[in-house]
Amino acid sequence: MEYNTKTAHRHNLNRELTCVEYPGIVVNNDRMLETLGGMRDLSTTFDQGKRRLELRFRPDCMYAKPVYGDPAAATAVALKLVVRRKKSNPEHAEVKSVHIAGSVRKIYKFGAMCDFQQVPAFHSRDTGKVECLYDEFVPKGADLSYYSDKPSELQYFLPPPSFSRNDIVNKLVLRESKITNPESASARPGKSRQKHGLYHSFSMNSPIPTEPTKLCQEMLETRLIAKQDLEIVRQAFETRPIWTKHALRNEIQFQVRNNMMGVLLPAVAFFYVNGPWRSTWVRFGYDPRKDFEARMFQMLDFRVRAFDAMHETIKVKRVATVKANKTHHRYGPAPQDQIARNENSSVFDEDTIPPCRIVFYQYCDIHLKKIKEMLSKVPTPMGGTVCDERNGWLPNRFDEQCRNIMSEIVVNNIRKRNQAVGNVETDVSGTEEGDTTTEFEGNEQDSGSEGDPYSSEEEFTE
Repeated sequence: MEYNTKTAHRHNLNRELTCVEYPGIVVNNDRMLETLGGMRDLSTTFDQGKRRLELRFRPDCMYAKPVYGDPAAATAVALKLVVRRKKSNPEHAEVKSVHIAGSVRKIYKFGAMCDFQQVPAFHSRDTGKVECLYDEFVPKGADLSYYSDKPSELQYFLPPPSFSRNDIVNKLVLRESKITNPESASARPGKSRQKHGLYHSFSMNSPIPTEPTKLCQEMLETRLIAKQDLEIVRQAFETRPIWTKHALRNEIQFQVRNNMMGVLLPAVAFFYVNGPWRSTWVRFGYDPRKDFEARMFQMLDFRVRAFDAMHETIKVKRVATVKANKTHHRYGPAPQDQIARNENSSVFDEDTIPPCRIVFYQYCDIHLKKIKEMLSKVPTPMGGTVCDERNGWLPNRFDEQCRNIMSEIVVNNIRKRNQAVGNVETDVSGTEEGDTTTEFEGNEQDSGSEGDPYSSEEEFTE
């Protein structure tokens, strides 16, 4: 059809219309308006803006549940077409004229599902057929004498206001759950890795482990561990039956690589997670509960007290500031200042300043004359006596006395160091020349069972 200038003025774009996508084929317009509630309900819905449009396919039935149309903004035009058809050939149509009736700014789409429908139908007692009793439940007119005359014969029909809570289509495709193989459960993502070492809780009746686990033996074969490294660790446990990982690493740091300690330790010892020997590795078959000499290997948790500004000098956790070049020492030999600090971090003597505020020491690594004399004066128990579940072989409050002695030494050492350094400006200028934040993982890694006792790689961060 060609453009006609005579009918161009008939386009009316300023006229705003509302479109309703009716979910059905419209044959009778009056019947269609009746399902939408009539012109009055349509006008009320259009004026309220966000109200949903109700459509009832059985408007005469009060029990019919509506389907709702949601309003949405639109940018469209409504076209009016005049089509000419011939009676002899109805399929042939000719468009006579087209013009724009108006612009569409809002459209109602019936994309939601309709609620379940239920009609008041019951089996008849006389005929046995299903009959609709809608006229009996909803009588026509104002005559309500039927309810007072025959109240017992009327059946109850009380459907809920809505059967379904949701009318939105769920696009989730339901599938059958896959059958998982229990043997491959450890390979699932999010599954915690299986420990190949023995984590032993301290108790007075539990037996002492005598050999490593099968998983640990398999790891020794798969990791290609040298027999020489295993013998070095085994000889260290022969000379001293109980070690912390950090103390053992300082003892054999030039003979065995640190990244192999996580595999070698579970092969020769088990790990105590609590008790007097918590966070220590104990040689297989050795029972510290029956050996009085095992008191030397008990753990002492030393915490730096908030006194004389010591918390400003000693860093939190395992972070300490040392003067070094700004380089990352990830592989290869460690620098000399790091080696010296690592060697002394597991030993406490007269000149020690702890690298962090919470440090765990074994009594055999505390080289103080007073504490050694106190350990030697502990009375030897009678034969067959077992240790205490909380204090081990040491008397009550023995650890508090040791902490008081160590705290006095730490305070004196910090005061001596501050006097030797001089004023604070010298410290600030020295720090600006080049500081490296060194993370000491040894003592705090051995301080509890929450961490991984096999982690042996040292970290250096700027």
